[in-house]
Amino acid sequence: MIDAMIDAITQALNHADLWLFRVINSSGQILWLDWLMTAITTTNNWRIVLIAGLVMLVWRGRREGRWCAATLVVGVGLADLASHHLLKETIHRLRPFEVLPDVVQLVGTGGGSFPSNHAMNLALAATVLGAYYPRWTFYFALIPLVVGVSRIYCGVHWPSDVLAGWLLGMGLGWCAVKLTQRWKGLPPARRL
Repeated sequence: MIDAMIDAITQALNHADLWLFRVINSSGQILWLDWLMTAITTTNNWRIVLIAGLVMLVWRGRREGRWCAATLVVGVGLADLASHHLLKETIHRLRPFEVLPDVVQLVGTGGGSFPSNHAMNLALAATVLGAYYPRWTFYFALIPLVVGVSRIYCGVHWPSDVLAGWLLGMGLGWCAVKLTQRWKGLPPARRL
């Protein structure tokens, strides 16, 4: 009986995942939106912004900004490696374009599908930044949201991959902030 319930729940979740993927990926690809989503989802396009942000944190952020930058670099670096080499290689979930014949795939990719490292890394970064600079939390949160949707739109992730990435990123970001504070005896972040 429990196995049947688990199977029914799994089927319902898979159906919802497929439905939402098709809504976002297949519902009227528009040339300018294709260009925008491809630009948003491409990591190379963000490098200058990310490097400039880290430089500003170190240069102008005083002690708090330097600790924020260190937490970001170490947190995202470790999370990205762990996710790519442990979760993706263990789970081996196929990407949508590997399963469905009619996927509109706009960008290339490598490795497994679950979880989305883009979503995870950016949610981790948004959580850390929001802990150090709480009045900007809303804007920090918009970035992983938009990039996560772009991953689905571009045909390289299932919605559940992105959702899992967001949840993992937020949890790991919270842990990174707490560990950094404890390690250096810093006062607690203003708000998590």
